[in-house]
This record gives sequence, C-alpha cells and structure tokens, in this order.
Amino acid sequence: MKKFGFGVLWFLALSMGCLMVGGMVVSAMAGINDPVNASASGEAAGTAFGREYAGIIYLVSLIIAVLGSIKGWLPGTKLPTV
Repeated sequence: MKKFGFGVLWFLALSMGCLMVGGMVVSAMAGINDPVNASASGEAAGTAFGREYAGIIYLVSLIIAVLGSIKGWLPGTKLPTV
C-alpha cells in the first residue's frame, strides 16, 4: 500500500511539475517577445502549452511513476531490507 501511495505522489509531482515549468517557460518567452502585451500573450502561450502537451506529460509521468514504483527506483518505493 505504501508503494502505491508514493507512486501516486510521484505521478502528481512529475506531471504538475513539468506542466508548471513548461508553462512558465513558454509564458516568459511570449512575454519577452511581446513586452507591450506581455500578460495577455503569456497567458495565451501558457494555456496553449497546457492544451497541447498535457496528455503527453500525463502519460509519461504515469509510466515513470508506475515503473519506478514497481521496480523501486523512486524514493519511498524501495522494499525494506531485512
């Protein structure tokens, strides 16, 4: 049960972290390219990034979380040694 819980936490951390960092990068780049309308262009770019790449990010995060939890690669999912 502990491995499952940590697997869910790793999925959430990986997916939300990648979406957040990716959205921040594309929003900043859009704001730099259009400084007059930085807020509007940054928001539009971040939203477009989320729509375009959310499915791929969720899938890759799920695969990493499941395999990492089963194999014990991720912190918190290793089997205790006797």
